[in-house]
Amino acid sequence: MKFFFQIFLCCFFIVFSHSMTKAEKSDEKQQTSEKRKPNHLIGAQSPYLLQHLYNAVDWHPWGEQALKKAKKENKLIFISVGYSTCHWCHVMARESFENTEIGKYLNEHFISIKIDREQRPDLDNQFMLVTEAMTGTGGWPNSVFLTANAKPFHASTYLPPDQLMNTLKQIVKLWQTEQATLLEQSEQVANGINRYLNRTEAARNITPEVIVEALQMVTKNKDDFNGGFGVAPKFPQEGALSFLLDQATRGDKNSLDIAMAALDGMIKGGIHDHVGGGFHRYSVDESWLVPHFEKMLYNQALIGKLLVRAYALTGKERYKQTAARLFDYVLRDMQDKNGGFYSAEDAESYNEEGKKKEGAFFIWSQEDMTKAQIDNNSVLYKTFPLTENGNFEGKNVLHMQDLPNDIAKSLRLSLTEYYKKLNSGLDKLKQARDKRKHPHKDIKIIVSWNAIMIEALAEASYILERKDYYKAARKAANYIKQNMMKKDDLYRVSFNGNIGIKAQLGDYAGFGLALLALETYAPNDKTDKSNIKIAKQIADELQQRFGKPWSNETAPLRITEIEDGLGAYPPLDDNPIPSGNALALKLLNALAQMNGKPMRQKQSLALASTLSGHALSNPQMRGVLVNAVNSTNNGNTGFVRNTAKGNVKVALKLNRATNQASLKINIKPGWHINSNKPLENYLIPTEIKLYDNNLTQEYYPKAQVKALAFNKEKLSLYEGKLNINITLPKTKKSTSHKLTLNLQACSNKICLQPENLEFHFWQ
Repeated sequence: MKFFFQIFLCCFFIVFSHSMTKAEKSDEKQQTSEKRKPNHLIGAQSPYLLQHLYNAVDWHPWGEQALKKAKKENKLIFISVGYSTCHWCHVMARESFENTEIGKYLNEHFISIKIDREQRPDLDNQFMLVTEAMTGTGGWPNSVFLTANAKPFHASTYLPPDQLMNTLKQIVKLWQTEQATLLEQSEQVANGINRYLNRTEAARNITPEVIVEALQMVTKNKDDFNGGFGVAPKFPQEGALSFLLDQATRGDKNSLDIAMAALDGMIKGGIHDHVGGGFHRYSVDESWLVPHFEKMLYNQALIGKLLVRAYALTGKERYKQTAARLFDYVLRDMQDKNGGFYSAEDAESYNEEGKKKEGAFFIWSQEDMTKAQIDNNSVLYKTFPLTENGNFEGKNVLHMQDLPNDIAKSLRLSLTEYYKKLNSGLDKLKQARDKRKHPHKDIKIIVSWNAIMIEALAEASYILERKDYYKAARKAANYIKQNMMKKDDLYRVSFNGNIGIKAQLGDYAGFGLALLALETYAPNDKTDKSNIKIAKQIADELQQRFGKPWSNETAPLRITEIEDGLGAYPPLDDNPIPSGNALALKLLNALAQMNGKPMRQKQSLALASTLSGHALSNPQMRGVLVNAVNSTNNGNTGFVRNTAKGNVKVALKLNRATNQASLKINIKPGWHINSNKPLENYLIPTEIKLYDNNLTQEYYPKAQVKALAFNKEKLSLYEGKLNINITLPKTKKSTSHKLTLNLQACSNKICLQPENLEFHFWQ
């Protein structure tokens, strides 16, 4: 990935004879230790940091106090980055950080600093890049060694205790004998990382040919057999799938097929928590079978949105069912009573013997099924093949042997009957599973993660017709407004009602987008003016807070308001959620579409130009950024859109069971669009086409014929709200439809340019 760093570092780091080994299962026996006093993490507003409060290691939180102490005492710095639901973080803590000998050695020779990657993604990204550059791989816990000047010179991920101790001793020896060399090399590393993070890319025009090139880059590593991309460990790669589905909404069937193959693989696999709903973070194998069992809020939001989009495009019941169970899980298990959404659930949980094991909460034996009163001939058994020896730790990770519609067909059941029986069985399993000890839940509330969940729920409320989803999204947004905004400042994390860490670019831009999503999908178009006001305020402050004062105003926005760690840099990768710059561009573009202000259009076009080269240089990791740039230049997609500079809102609703499509058009007061048959030839008619054929007269509502203040001649026009119900032709399965709406909006003073909206979907 980063060959430059690997080449210039190899001569220096060859002095370390060890190499990072792959994490292997250990017996995870916790070191016995005397009762200790709390370390410097006392008072931390982080579940992860508090998990290490009584370690043998005298941990410090990241900050000036610890860094100054290291410099004053001329001590090396040991950075350990992780998060509270990280399995291998727990393993390393039990094996090493609870180990009295290791703790004593670290306390004598190092200033040890713990960082919660979810609180500080800016630091996490920097130190992970260091590790990737030095080792060719990455992961958590991330272990990085810095000089007393806080510059990195060595890194690895998980290390077994013996290997960690050997590494510590070698590093201390080098610091004692080769300090000048280490200082010089660490400066080179820090400067090289900073240059890489702030590299520039020339702007590129977003042409159809460029999009084809980006699609080829994204799909070159696709797994034609299992769906998704790459090999084990296998991640959903939601950003890449988002890019594919965006292209599908523009009519690209091949992109739809690749995205569906990935979603279908995940729906069938063990990465899908069939019993409780939602998805685990990734699969340890390439077939989606055995997951790494932690469940993150951001995965639920991003995958949930993909499922909703896939259902809107195709009408496939499996996407609707899976999305509904996912969101139901989030509302049931991950929402605080005050509205905010929790961050994650742990991979580890207690088994029958009272020992913490990865996945214990989620796996099943045949005996477990019998105790849950699941009949051997039930739909559940036909859906999920179980074996006596299991597929993980002697038990079974539930996975579907086929897609639901194929299983229903084999059982001679209608799809409705199949899901009724399946869901009944899954509910029984859930009742049985709820008697087990639940995994640890990280209850901190992160703005950017909540923001993408609010967006996903708002859209799901419209597509899936679930008002409770919108209500939950609005409640979460209100929690952030009331508890995590102080004056003009937004705070990133709330933990037990306490805030303290300033929000970053992704928090600001993401929350602005979430507020606009609430307005876009508001039931009956009932808007909350405060949402739009705050979103505008956020957009106005982006450049002031996150712009680079030493560069021109169209430079990418940096991740934080102040420099920290190895320096300021712009976030560009969708890792693990859409980048702050992608969200910022989406926010500016959404506001431009909603209010049509020339300033907003200028801002979004300028930022899109700046980001275009970055987006297209790595579309595999920047699919959301590609979408944002493409939409800014070539128009938005989706079933609900603002057009005519925000003066007209258009919403498409499909009922495939009755072959009906409904086009709802809401025109702001003081504006109108011409009817389908204007009274003057020079006026642009409102036209709806299906398959490039005009709808017949009977489909259009009755027009108003009236004179307006600017013209004594009468006009045939539409004002206010109108619905146009369209009967779709009966077709074979997987037939593509293109519905177009052409309109021109006018007020009493001006007429805007005609606009043409395209909606693509499959029946």
